[in-house]
Amino acid sequence: MASILDKYGIKEVADVTFYHLDSNGKPDYPVLYLDTLKVSTIEQTAEQTEARGGKGNPPLIIWDYGKEINVTLEDALFSAKSMAIMFGNGATKGITQQATTNSALIMRTEQFTTTSSGAVPTGGADALGWKYQYEDNNGKLHAKINPKFYDETGASVTTLSANTKYFCTYDLATMNGAVIEISASSFPGTYYVTGDTYARSEASGQDEFFQFIIPKAKMNAENTITLEAEGDPSVFNMSLRVMRPADGVMMKLVKYDLTEGTSVLEGATSDIIHNHALNPVTE
Repeated sequence: MASILDKYGIKEVADVTFYHLDSNGKPDYPVLYLDTLKVSTIEQTAEQTEARGGKGNPPLIIWDYGKEINVTLEDALFSAKSMAIMFGNGATKGITQQATTNSALIMRTEQFTTTSSGAVPTGGADALGWKYQYEDNNGKLHAKINPKFYDETGASVTTLSANTKYFCTYDLATMNGAVIEISASSFPGTYYVTGDTYARSEASGQDEFFQFIIPKAKMNAENTITLEAEGDPSVFNMSLRVMRPADGVMMKLVKYDLTEGTSVLEGATSDIIHNHALNPVTE
């Protein structure tokens, strides 16, 4: 048994896993795994009321109520799944490469200045200062599908004047990716969350395992993505509000060792700290 005099330090969370909750409120399969977290915070708050009396009206009895536990995760990177969980119900649609006649298209717009006058290009070759292929960040060229041309007022045009700025709106055939649909009725869900890290012993300087367990955490709907040209790249903040499960235990903090032999949780007969059976279900 650990001594009450043992002291440990905790610096960061190594990884956090979100699990889907089944109809009984139990975790059945993982839906998100985060291993690029920068900052993780767990904050507990509560309200107080008190009885005061006597000389100076000091507090005589204090009652605590309204306990809240909030978790904030700051991730350096994002995935389609993490973005879907932050902004919607976690659902994503994949984009996979198909035949050209069945391509998923993405619309883009560009501005260009003409070098000469004439009818709008119909595709297949560069003309009048407009390029019929789009060059991506890797230097690969992609055909601009169904180009439409507009002047600076937004009016559609069929002829172009020399040395004039125009807009061209066109489609590109997408190859791989994901679509995250965020509807007015789609809100982030509730998950079983675990976070794994290490607690370093003050006495030995050795790391020991440490895990926080949240049986029921609601992802908050307020999220912000900051896109700026200067400074550090955007980080992705996930804010969770811990809810009360059926047994009333809102969170568990577990420091443990992995050793040979048999162990038992003190004060329990057959229960262990964490024993959920994951069902082999995929989304």
